Amino acid sequence: MRNYLISELKCHISVPLSEVNLDKVLATGQVFRWRKEGDTWFGVIRERLWILQQNAAGIHYKYHDIVPPSPPSNAEAQLRDFLNLKHVLRDVTRPWMSGDAHLSALVTRHAGLRLLRQEPGECLVAFITSSCNNIPRISSLMLKLSSLSPHSLTLHGTPFHTLPSLHFLAHHTSEQTLRDLGFGYRAKYLVSAARGVEERGGEAWLESLRGVGLREARQQLSQLAGVGPKVASCVCLMALDKHNAVPIDTHMFQVAVKHYQRPNKPLTPALHSTIEDFFQGLHGDYAGWAQAFLFYSNSKKPVKRKETADNEEKEEEAADNTERKKRKKKKEGRSSETAGNVWKENENPPPRTRSQVLKVK
Repeated sequence: MRNYLISELKCHISVPLSEVNLDKVLATGQVFRWRKEGDTWFGVIRERLWILQQNAAGIHYKYHDIVPPSPPSNAEAQLRDFLNLKHVLRDVTRPWMSGDAHLSALVTRHAGLRLLRQEPGECLVAFITSSCNNIPRISSLMLKLSSLSPHSLTLHGTPFHTLPSLHFLAHHTSEQTLRDLGFGYRAKYLVSAARGVEERGGEAWLESLRGVGLREARQQLSQLAGVGPKVASCVCLMALDKHNAVPIDTHMFQVAVKHYQRPNKPLTPALHSTIEDFFQGLHGDYAGWAQAFLFYSNSKKPVKRKETADNEEKEEEAADNTERKKRKKKKEGRSSETAGNVWKENENPPPRTRSQVLKVK
């Protein structure tokens, strides 16, 4: 990769920094396969490699097709859709400015932070990968996963890949392959979820969930392996146009307790729903966009690299240990049941009463 001169990027979208700030939306936990060199951002959206820069005049860009799009698509329309520009940020945030002093301050401080509109398949894979994970490591795993794709383009010595489709993960990828890449216990969930999507009609089915309500979309997603309330809410919010979905993770739970006086007790699915209901009532139809500001502010805490690496190793070891214990317990349960059945079949029958003996005679 290299830093481009802005004059090299011939195409341009006129949008103010207050509406979209690339540094705030591309490196803060929404997407994980974008990289920055100097002032230049590089990332893949579906089948295209994008090169972006931003200044006061707007976003300047160029692109390369890794795979010829089928059917052919308008490049600028694709970028506008990804940046979710049909939603005007100042209109989205205006209702909050008088009703929530804490959020109002964050909107002013983090101008240009907005939700992207992602491709549902990649979003699903990314947030299953996010389980017990952090942004640098999720990014690393997603780039490793991309290396499995048969479609790539090398630019200035750096290869850029499309993400393997869910069909590819379901039919041409094994759990062991993903474990070898470092996905740990998440590997089986990714393969199983991809197969679950395929059984329901493939990525067309996943995209069709944009046309149903939040409750139904989340219920459908929750039937997939590795998809709990938080992952389902993330996919609904960031890929399926459910702007009122509010993912509740550790960061958002801390926000709810510290700034909104929610009860500080174990985060169960029921409490997840209760806290989401609270934020939806407070922030309305765009409660998920409000969550983006609250999450960004609470998660922006510098962590030493060694501490991060140590935590990653501990989290991965703990998660794998939990999975092993579950498998062992399940196996022991089956063994006990089998042993019990054998004992019942082989045990001596109870002695018969005198009346039973007479009847037999």
